Amino acid sequence: MKDRKCPFELRYTYQKDDQRFIFNPKSEIKHNHELIPRTIINEEVITIIKSLLISKNHTPKEIHEKINLKFDKEFDYNQVRNIYYRIKSSLFGSPNYEAQELVNLLKVLKDLKLINYSVKIGQEKKNLEAVVFSSNGMIDLYKQYKDMIILDTTFGLNRFNMPLLTMTGVNNNGQTIIFCYAIIQDETCGMKKWVFEEFKKFSNEEPDAIISDGCPAFANAIKEVFPNTKHYLCAWHIQQNLKKHFSGLKRSTKKSNFCIDFILFTRYL
Repeated sequence: MKDRKCPFELRYTYQKDDQRFIFNPKSEIKHNHELIPRTIINEEVITIIKSLLISKNHTPKEIHEKINLKFDKEFDYNQVRNIYYRIKSSLFGSPNYEAQELVNLLKVLKDLKLINYSVKIGQEKKNLEAVVFSSNGMIDLYKQYKDMIILDTTFGLNRFNMPLLTMTGVNNNGQTIIFCYAIIQDETCGMKKWVFEEFKKFSNEEPDAIISDGCPAFANAIKEVFPNTKHYLCAWHIQQNLKKHFSGLKRSTKKSNFCIDFILFTRYL
């Protein structure tokens, strides 16, 4: 509190041997001003935080906004965040533990010759950055229907906020079939290139064609790993971009030939 010249100060000493901080009694814990009262988070609020975490996997920021609105109070964000992670850990365990459990499960399945999988471990933090896996049935379907595969990623639908990359296709009955799953740390070209390279090792075959959105990372990774594969952009994503950037043309009173052709074109996507 430099603006108020408040002497309050906390000091800690770091103990290297047991890797912990020790409170220093030389700290100054007195204030020269009135403290701002903190809104107490009671059991009712904690219950709501827990339900929001379980039902919709809300972020701490989203939960903070919702409970402020519901109780018409301003709760301390740091308190809400700490409770959020404490509840999350008690419900689901630590991320490191679950990551290791996933790897152990995949190893067991591979030893039983049921799946193929690869993991990517961070060099510095030694954390799980990505995992890609396909069952034997998925690989058999891929070899049969590799004429066209569809790539897509979903974001924020798991509690680690790691994108899920899926590789799918369509069989002769018009049914969607799964070729591969990958959980990745980010959506960079390098990460997607790693996923494609590992999947290529599973099947030893390149797809005839790939459909994806306009993400440059997809385009660059496909070009490097599957040089003989044709890459097409998803018609739905094209249509959404056209509506977003050229929607004003449909409202134009003086429609040129270009406007008419554009409107007709979007109807056939």
